[in-house]
Amino acid sequence: MSNKKPSPKKKKKKPCGISGFSTLNQVAGVPKPREHRSSIPVEHPGTIREPHPVCAYCNEEIENIASAFLLSDGNYAHFDCVLERIKEEANPKEGETVSYVGAGNFALIGKNEEGKPIILRKIPFESAESTKAMKEYVASLRSR
Repeated sequence: MSNKKPSPKKKKKKPCGISGFSTLNQVAGVPKPREHRSSIPVEHPGTIREPHPVCAYCNEEIENIASAFLLSDGNYAHFDCVLERIKEEANPKEGETVSYVGAGNFALIGKNEEGKPIILRKIPFESAESTKAMKEYVASLRSR
């Protein structure tokens, strides 16, 4: 006679309301993806032949011209170099910081009595004309 105890009976799993589906897309009734065939010709985007000018402030090559600033003298500068230069000029006090607020403008940011950030002073850097000229220049780099 063996000393083996009979194994406990396994509980049968109750069937859930959904059976036979292997993915959520099948449950939702989403059709299987098919190859797209269209009679409309697809226009492939052009490539950008990007120049690499030298930054007027740090004399290093600018890798991404779209993130650089066009200076009033026609030279270019890294965003970070411009930010550092403006921080030096603005001389923020403790609890204040300099941030880019868009359209070629920076701002000295502080906090009000409630602790919410407020703009203490706007610092214009790039004029609307030079911002427009920079956008046009970047767009002209695109070749077809």
